[in-house]
Amino acid sequence: MLLARPDQGKTTLCRVLAGLIPRFSGGEIKGEVCLGPIKPLDQEPYELIDQVGLVFQHPGEQLLTSRCDAEVAFPLESMGLARSEIQQRVTRSLQSMDLERYRYQSPKVLSGGERKKLLIACLLAVDPRLWLLDETLEELDRGTKRQLLELLKDRRRSTLILSAKWHDIFRKYADLVYLMEEGQVRPVREKPGTRDFHRLLLKRGFVLPGEGSVPDQPPSPARAPTTQESKTDAGILLEARDLFFRYEQGREEPASPFTLSIDRLHIATGKVLAIVGDNGSGKSTLGRLLCGLLAPGGGEIRIRREGVLQRAEAQDLNRFTGYLFQDPDLQIFLPTVFEELALGLRHRHLSREEINKRVEKTLSLFGLPAGEAPPSLMSYGARKKLQAAVYYLLDRPLMIIDEGDSGLSVDDFARAIGIFRKADGTVLFITHDFRLAGALADEVLELKAGRFV
Repeated sequence: MLLARPDQGKTTLCRVLAGLIPRFSGGEIKGEVCLGPIKPLDQEPYELIDQVGLVFQHPGEQLLTSRCDAEVAFPLESMGLARSEIQQRVTRSLQSMDLERYRYQSPKVLSGGERKKLLIACLLAVDPRLWLLDETLEELDRGTKRQLLELLKDRRRSTLILSAKWHDIFRKYADLVYLMEEGQVRPVREKPGTRDFHRLLLKRGFVLPGEGSVPDQPPSPARAPTTQESKTDAGILLEARDLFFRYEQGREEPASPFTLSIDRLHIATGKVLAIVGDNGSGKSTLGRLLCGLLAPGGGEIRIRREGVLQRAEAQDLNRFTGYLFQDPDLQIFLPTVFEELALGLRHRHLSREEINKRVEKTLSLFGLPAGEAPPSLMSYGARKKLQAAVYYLLDRPLMIIDEGDSGLSVDDFARAIGIFRKADGTVLFITHDFRLAGALADEVLELKAGRFV
């Protein structure tokens, strides 16, 4: 287990251990990497397939094929296994990650967490000696986290988990804990579960106050998701009634079409609402409906305009909400941080002086690098912060943040929620972390199979 805040070198370390750096990136490296008698830096990539397996923090960088079964089969074919053996391994691995129903579909139809589950299925099929999980558990629901860690324990596989957060489940499975700061790794001498270890987690921002296990005190339970009660229109910023949506799969052997059915959802002005649920439960689908990216098959969405709730069409929702995708790279396009932040302000016809002033303030507020920095060279977590900063400057009444805590430390994410809140904004954030939802949200709702429970 290796804990590190964003931008400390976790991903670089993973890719060195996997033999990817400096082979494909350039740069200078000193010292050796040894996996028993094998030195990954001296091996050809195909020689490492069954030795080292790495799941990237950003699954979009790693998924290559147009079908889920082909994705799992790809490394097995590279190993030269027999067709019958490949078919058996593909089936077992997809079933282990509850992805069999997506066998003939494109990885593009999967949610962010399900894409990580597909990459895990690839490693389960190969069964390498060493597993490297770079923020892999962040977008997985609680059951999948536990299932994966149990599988690795049963297979007795050496595993390095890298994370910017501490989850209570790590206490059961982590044999050793290391801390990485400014590229340097040191062992954590404080034992998990002790007060000294808890203080370390708090100081480094790996948990929020009240999170984590403290000796002689059971972990505080996450706030239980609630059921929304009927309210009058007063104080409601957005309301959805009888909302219905269905994905139609017209694939070779289609899975059962996913349906989302929401009787009523209301979001109060100035409040923070968290939506939690398992992978594939419909959280992102709901977010995209509320911001107008998807058209509902039934029902209506109303937003507050001129003091009253009015029916909203897609273009109305586009202007009313800001939606932060799970993948920040879908919303970052320009060559520098400054240009990315300034674009929306230019469309509002602000003066150059005012744009510069607002951008400089936002760089400091979100802890971003200098304006001339290229986003393409920033870490995943830094790109997440840039994505949030862009929408902060757009100043929309409702911010919808989809898995925004992935790739960030908990205090960085809490800081971002606080920034939106202080700007008199209303926030809906989507997460798998029940504890984080309970700590930061005024209200927590749980989705299960497309319905609130």
